[in-house]
Parts: sequence; C-alpha cells; structure tokens
Amino acid sequence: MEMREHIRVVAVIQARMGSTRLPGKVLKPIAGKPLLWHIVHRLRACHLIEEIAVATTVNPADEAIVEWCNAEGVAVVRGSEEDVLARYAAAAEKLDADIIVRVSSDAPFIDAGFVDHLIATLIEQDGDYVLLEEGADCAHEGVDPFSRRALDKLMMDAATDPAAREHVTGYFKLHPDFVKIVRAAPYPPLAGKGGRLTIDTPDDLAFIEAVHARLAARAGEASLADLLLLLEREPDLTRINAHVKQKPIAGATGQTAGGVALIRCDGGGAFGYGHVKRMVSLARSLRDQEGIGAVFALNGTRDAAAPIRRAGFQVTMLHGASDLETLIDTIGPDILLLDGREGPTRAELEKLKRGIPVTAVIDDAGERRLAADYAYYPPVPQAHALDWTGTNTLPRIGWQWTLTGLNPNAAPGPQLKPALPKSGRPTVLVAMGGSDPLGLTLRCARALAPLDTVFRVRFVIGAGMKDGKKIAEGLVKLKSNYETVEGANDLSIEYANADLALCAFGVTAYELASTGTPAIYLGISEDHAISAGAFAEAGMGISLGLAARLSDADILRTVSWLLQKPLARREMRAAGLSLIDGQGASRIAADLAAALTSARTPLKTAL
Repeated sequence: MEMREHIRVVAVIQARMGSTRLPGKVLKPIAGKPLLWHIVHRLRACHLIEEIAVATTVNPADEAIVEWCNAEGVAVVRGSEEDVLARYAAAAEKLDADIIVRVSSDAPFIDAGFVDHLIATLIEQDGDYVLLEEGADCAHEGVDPFSRRALDKLMMDAATDPAAREHVTGYFKLHPDFVKIVRAAPYPPLAGKGGRLTIDTPDDLAFIEAVHARLAARAGEASLADLLLLLEREPDLTRINAHVKQKPIAGATGQTAGGVALIRCDGGGAFGYGHVKRMVSLARSLRDQEGIGAVFALNGTRDAAAPIRRAGFQVTMLHGASDLETLIDTIGPDILLLDGREGPTRAELEKLKRGIPVTAVIDDAGERRLAADYAYYPPVPQAHALDWTGTNTLPRIGWQWTLTGLNPNAAPGPQLKPALPKSGRPTVLVAMGGSDPLGLTLRCARALAPLDTVFRVRFVIGAGMKDGKKIAEGLVKLKSNYETVEGANDLSIEYANADLALCAFGVTAYELASTGTPAIYLGISEDHAISAGAFAEAGMGISLGLAARLSDADILRTVSWLLQKPLARREMRAAGLSLIDGQGASRIAADLAAALTSARTPLKTAL
C-alpha cells in the first residue's frame, strides 16, 4: 500500500435524521441508549481505529446529531444530503485518513475483533477494498474498510454514479475490477446467519430490543456472538422482522432503490377510520418490502393520526387545499397516493402531479381518478361501471387488489383459525366501525337480546365512537353474555376467535373475509349496501341491505339462522380465504414500485 510509514485508520459513520423508512432512527433508543451510541461504543473497542467521525448533512434536522456528537466527543463532518461520497471525501481529508472504515448507522452489533480482522487483511495484502473469502458465512453487517486511494479514484472517475454517490463501497461490488479487492479469511466466531440485524423499520427496532431483553443485557453489553447463540436457541425471534427487505443498491438489479410516497387520506370523525387503516397497511408494505418511505397528509380529526404514528410514520394534519401543495413542494414525493372522499379535484390533481413520477387512487369513483396513473378497486359493481374513456389511467380491478387494515406481519393468519364448528362457547363479534355514526352498536345489542346466553357476544367499541365508554358500560350491564372489546389496535385475534361477525360494511368486511370469518353485513349507505351485495354473491357472507330499512327482528333472525348452519359458515370461510388473501397491500406496493422504476428509467437513459 503506497502510504506513509504510519497508516492512519479512521472510522466514518454516515448518519442522518431523514431516513425515509424510520425517521430519526440514529437517535432512537435501544436498551436506553441511542443507536448511534451503540455504534460508537463498539468501534472504540477496535485496536486499529485511531479516530471516529460522523458524516452527516447540512439539513437543519441533523443538528440533533451534531449536538449528540459534540456531547460525546465525536468529530463531525457535514455535507450534501444527496452525496454521501462527498461527505466521505470531506471526512477523510479532515481526519487525514489512509484507510477509511465505512460504517452504516443502522447496524448496532458491531464486533471490534471482526473489524480489526478486515483492516489487518487490507493492510497486509496492500488492497483497496476487502471482502471475506467466497462462500464464507458471517453474520456481521455494516462495516467496509477501504483505502484512501480507492476513495480518491471514486471521486475522480465515479463521482456522478448513483451507486457511488449513495452507497460509496457498493460501487466496488458492482464493478469488481475498479480497484484491487482482497479477500479476508473466514472469521469463525461470527460464522453463520444472524437474521436481519439492520435497523430500517420499527419492526427491526423491535427485534433488536427483543434480543436485548432476552439476553437481559444493558446497552453495549451483548455481543454479536451472544446474539447468534440466542438465535440458535430461539430462532422464532427472527420472525419479528423477517418480512423486511433490504433496499437494493441502485443499479445492482436494474431497480431504482428507495423513494418517498406521500399518502393523502381522510380519517376520523364523519370519515371513520377505514381509509387510515388500509393506507397504513399499504405504507407498511411500501416501506418494509419495497424500501419506499411514506409520509401521511391527513384530512380529518387528530385522533386518526394515532395509528399512523404508532406504525412509525410521519403525519401532517391538513387544514386547507393549499397544505397538500405545500407538502408536495417540501417533500418532493416519488409517489402520490390518494384515499378519501374529499381532496383535490381532477384539475387540481393534474396540476399537483407535475413532477411526481407516479400517482394513484384507492377505491375512488370520482372524476379525480382520471388524472391518476393507477387506480385500485375490489371487483364490486360500482368499479366495473366506471368509464375510463379519454384517460391514460390504468385501472386495477379484482379481489387481489383488496386492501385491508390488518398488519399481515402481526396477524395470526388463517392457518391459526380453528376449523368450524368449534368446541367451546360460540362467539358472535359485533363491529360497527371506528366511529359508528348511526349508532348501530346499541341497535344490534337490543336486536340480539333474545339470543340464548349460550352464545357469547363481543362488541367492538371503536376509538371514535361517541360516548364509547358509556356505551361499553351499558352493554355489559344489559346481558350477562355481552362483552366489550376496547382500545384494540388490531382485531386479528378477535376475528380469528369469532364463529360469526355482524358488521357495518366497510374495511372491516374485507378484514373479516381475509381471516375466514363468516359475516352478516349492514349497509350504512346505498353504496355500501351494493358492495355488500357483491360480497354475498361471492359467498363470503350475507347482506341485509341498508341498515335504515331493517327491523331488529331481521337482524336477530339472520344471526340465529347462521349460527345453526355450520356448513354455510364453512363455505363462507372458504370463499373469504380464497378471494381475499390479505396480500393486496403487498401487490399494490410492488406494482407502484415497478411503476416508479419504469418512470425513472427514461431519465436515467437520458443521463
């Protein structure tokens, strides 16, 4: 290695607060200490690293990182948010580095011995970049030692390449002849697979927290070797974040990595919570499976923002039409998604979408859909009746595009639902939506009062239900077999343990079908009654039509009849599971990601 006699090795951690999938992740606590603390703490145990620096951006949001570094005595270099390579070049210059150890800010289980092993190999073999020998398994992630001359060559010959600018050492993997790559011997202490150890999403964070809890380890105590032994004993821990996919390096597979989706939806109050629930599900799939972050613009009441934030997404409340335009200008989204009854008109969307590669609407029957690139619908009569004349919109209509509000990674899954009929006490679940604007919960309670107490009836009290606490108290006093479900963030378990559901048609009906729960639908509007009819025709349940035209006797008679028909319930269960498999969010996310890649391709070709 053509360097001075003393080879100076520095570690540079790339960190910023603006992660698209988990904003602010570098300062999120793990076992009581920020993620960045864990990385610095472990790097300080390396014998060959002389100094550690953090390369962050000039974005004001990253002032928090600078303050933390100053308090911890860690050097800081700031630069362009888009050009990570330039930040590394500035850090190498400032720290007078001969060897730079690139460290990502999302892998907390750094092993000092392994890092020294890679650095020593790079020096001994006079290399520019180091990898393990072909076929050597290692659970370690997040570090890449490389030479200063390799960095200089990147700056001279590849500074405009997306892989070099964003991933730095990722360019060497895509172009193995660019610099001298040397191979390090296997590292037996860390041989094997350790699950997904990178923190990109809330589920990744939950996995790392669970590991610390199971090891009863304080911050900085647990080693990567400890983690591997734990996962040998308890492999099911990896299921917490096994569904999360790593973002590809731009150019590695012909895909374009990353992006941000702006999701504009209605929620709370008169809107109910269905739009929010299903869009959170879609946002999860975009983030976890496609590497596309999501930001919400919410039209409605503040209580509807709670499930969005709980899922790890940023949300801004809209107070006027101009707010959405301002957000678009600020964020510069790659995808714009609309799900709601209100919002921009067709002409307004035509204006707003300029510069946005992909736009889409969900279950939208209005003229606005004609300005979108994609439109997604279940195969209800209203969707088939829509006219697409004179538009370039691509409609996707079918059960496979159905969005539910369930988190597929937390749901018990149909395989855990017992076969019907079940032993034990039969259960009827009554779910009239998050706000129940027509007061159907109390009405159903009165209608079902003559039902034999051998049946257990559980009433879901929605977060936005007016006087919900008072209603819940009254229900349990009304009959001994009446119970309430309050404060539930996910009803998967309730669905799985119900023999039959009575619900107001909406997102709940789709969720019930996807979990194989037979249902009786009440329409709160003519439109909902028509859709419920499509569900009944498909064999997933029974539609009673418009709730306002029903008598209590109609409700009681239908519930009583279906409870005595196990064969009919089995057939409804089978129909629901076969038509709505709960993967609609994944399909839509993949479709939008492919559309985004396609939309970007001409731009890349032109460059």
